[in-house]
Amino acid sequence: MFKNREKIMARVAEMPKGETSPSGRYWCLTCKMLFSLEEPVCPYMPKVCINSPIPVELVGPESTISLEKMGLFYPKIPQKILAYVAKGDPKEIARKWVSVYLDFLEQWNFNYKHEPLQAIKSFIITVSGSETGQRIRSDEITLVLTDLEKVWEKEKFFGILEPALELLKEKLAVEQIIKLDSLDIIGDMDTGKYYCPMCSKFFEFSTQKDSITCPLMAQKCMAVPTNINNIKYKLDHLIRVYDYTPDIYKRLAEALDPQPGTKDYLGQILAEEWLFEVDDSSLNTVAGLLGIKDS
Repeated sequence: MFKNREKIMARVAEMPKGETSPSGRYWCLTCKMLFSLEEPVCPYMPKVCINSPIPVELVGPESTISLEKMGLFYPKIPQKILAYVAKGDPKEIARKWVSVYLDFLEQWNFNYKHEPLQAIKSFIITVSGSETGQRIRSDEITLVLTDLEKVWEKEKFFGILEPALELLKEKLAVEQIIKLDSLDIIGDMDTGKYYCPMCSKFFEFSTQKDSITCPLMAQKCMAVPTNINNIKYKLDHLIRVYDYTPDIYKRLAEALDPQPGTKDYLGQILAEEWLFEVDDSSLNTVAGLLGIKDS
């Protein structure tokens, strides 16, 4: 990939070491991603990445856009699990999820109260996996969720989201009325599923192509995420991603009552949608990382 890889590795090794987070919570100023780590080293490109992850205790993440990147570009596996386990009173689900979300933002030192609309949008994208547009007026905000039904039943999700928005508005001092709308863009086309052989990340967004530009660092990354039908990978690669990814989805799932068949549904998604070879041990590992506990 890099003709001068050895020189880059040597220079990176000479650079100042990063500072350690007592909580193991880090973020990157360049790619804007969040990481759960034991030491301040990029978990995906440790020998060639010139950035050191920043402890949230030193400087908090600039924006909840960091969460949006996970919701928009990572596989929609956690959101599909949330849609499966979200059974019961919608207002109670909303209350639990808003509480989990705000606790997460506090623990990761987000300055979210200074960007209330962004924090609301990030909540929606995190839980739904849907890009969310907005039409903003002085007295009213309309939020437009795109391709929502690729993951959620619209009526079910809006039934949870409406009371959640009321709680978020109160916490964030947003006075405008918030209305919800949806727009189907992709339609019956399959969403794109890709694997990057350099950083071993998986991506799901837009429509299926042979390859894409990295959605996280389009201006810098020289790797080529490739259609999962045209490349080899293992479930261990996804497990590695979830190991380093903050546990927001685990917390959201664990906030709800366990539902029978959830682990089987997860196995189905992994095998049929992502073409993984799934055994009981790896399935249990992924389930644990996503907060899945069958009743």
